[in-house]
Amino acid sequence: MHEHLEFNSDAEAFSEKRLFRNRLIFAMFFVLALFSVLIGRMAYLQWFDFERYHLMAEDNRISVETIPPTRGKIYDRNHILLADNQPVFTLKFTREKIEDMDLVQKKIAELLPDFTEERRDKFFEKLKKTSRSKTILLPYSLTEKEAAQFAVQSYDLPGVVLTARLKRTYPFGATGVHAIGYVGRINMKELTNLNESDYRGTDVIGKLGIERYYEDKLHGKPGIQQVETNARGRVLRKLETTPSIPGEDIQLTLDIKLQQYAESLFKNHKRGSIVAIDPKNGEVLAYVSVPTFDPNLFVDGIDQASYRALLKNPNKPFINRGINGKYPPGSTIKPFVALGAIERNIISPNKKIYDPGYFEYMGHRYRDWKRTGHGLMDMEDAITQSCDTYFYELSLDMGIDTIHDSMAPFGFGSLTGIDIPGESKGILPSQKWKRETKDLPWYRGETIISSIGQGYNLATPVQLAKATAILANGGKIIQPHLLRSAELEPPKQIEIKDIKNWERVIKAMRNVMHGARGTARRHGVGLPFKMAGKTGTAQVFSLNESDYEAENIDKSLHDHSLFIGFAPLNDPKIAVAVIVENGGSGSRTAAPMGVDVIKKYLEHTP
Repeated sequence: MHEHLEFNSDAEAFSEKRLFRNRLIFAMFFVLALFSVLIGRMAYLQWFDFERYHLMAEDNRISVETIPPTRGKIYDRNHILLADNQPVFTLKFTREKIEDMDLVQKKIAELLPDFTEERRDKFFEKLKKTSRSKTILLPYSLTEKEAAQFAVQSYDLPGVVLTARLKRTYPFGATGVHAIGYVGRINMKELTNLNESDYRGTDVIGKLGIERYYEDKLHGKPGIQQVETNARGRVLRKLETTPSIPGEDIQLTLDIKLQQYAESLFKNHKRGSIVAIDPKNGEVLAYVSVPTFDPNLFVDGIDQASYRALLKNPNKPFINRGINGKYPPGSTIKPFVALGAIERNIISPNKKIYDPGYFEYMGHRYRDWKRTGHGLMDMEDAITQSCDTYFYELSLDMGIDTIHDSMAPFGFGSLTGIDIPGESKGILPSQKWKRETKDLPWYRGETIISSIGQGYNLATPVQLAKATAILANGGKIIQPHLLRSAELEPPKQIEIKDIKNWERVIKAMRNVMHGARGTARRHGVGLPFKMAGKTGTAQVFSLNESDYEAENIDKSLHDHSLFIGFAPLNDPKIAVAVIVENGGSGSRTAAPMGVDVIKKYLEHTP
């Protein structure tokens, strides 16, 4: 019994040893097979697929960045800086390296409390729609304190990098904004019309004025650079670089000191425009449109509350009144109408017309501004004293088409070609114009009121300034421009039949300022130079035959105040046009402003 049990025990032990050995051999073969697969895969990756994975690794390590071009600076005629580039800190976002977008948005809100929720939400909405590999800049300039705080916490924000950029700044703020313009964020409409390769790395574009008109000169061309980055997107070192081409610096014809002074003259008036031109070459010396606004608000993107406030401002600061303000020119056109009449021998400059204070035609009485009348008036007297009745009668001898043809060469009813985008043509009426635009015949009664710049007549301040400059320079048709190096066609010359006719008209405009009965005589007293001028008062609404007291009607219905003038008389260096909306009498409001601008400029011009 005992011996039998010992035999069975030995057999079981042998069996267990064999089972263990078999399992060990199987395990060894399994491990060897597994290692063979791994080694084979590694060999495959190393030998057969090396190039593909090497390139992928390099792409993760080396990235190509765009170098945005430096925008060209803008200077005034005296080399005073009007638009500069200021180095600032901002944040650069690369979407593919951002692990948690919501966390990043929350962190940015904590780090940059002055970056409003509205602007923050708008930016992250744009970021989420941006190509994963593309980098975009936060439209916000960090203070030094904010930049330092970000640097401390940047480890929590992979894909977000602190970077420096150049931000457009306007040292004179709102001064001259309608001429100089401003830059702002590129919108979707602009993006579709751009050459995308030229605007890589750039998120702003010229929006108004010179900044927009000369965008191609100012923008420049972007460059590229290869940089080595770590897994979090931090730049380790720069590799190959193709530098950007900076935009061109440009010099304007504006005199910023004269501009500031001219704008200051509107301190008691809310709306209007002054345009001052050099009659010799068309250089714009001052370009005023008030009210203004600060262009610096738009560079990083204006918030909705501020933008709505500007839009709702009843004085409409966004209207560029110099080129888009269309006003009845009033009596400022009388010198041009008179010149057309005597150049065409329609009337002798010495012929006298009696003014009883009105002109009757077909049962309708057209009032003169002076209710008691001016008495006997020749052409010189009629311009000097701004006699409406003289021009009422003259207009019927001329006819509307002759009035049109007399004024058209001076630029009325046409674009001046000034280098500011969006210019309006105004209206210089004729029979043809009325048929084409209103499908109606012309009536002689309309000719009467057209002769004093009312009715359908509409002119912009820059048109009035151009016409005044052409009168001052003896008929040379100059083109108003703001770029000092502008390449212009040689000016054409208005045909002059008798230079004495021009001299008579200019003498009458001299008497407006220096004559005993001139409408602006009190503003010409004591001037160190002689000048020519013409006042104008344009009705905003029809008064019929009733009188009115200005203080009894709404300010917005008061007459517009106008003035044109040039000086010095013997060698004109400046021509101006002034319009003060609802300013009342031209002799009382616009004339002194125009005289002050001329005086200020000539004080500092040899």
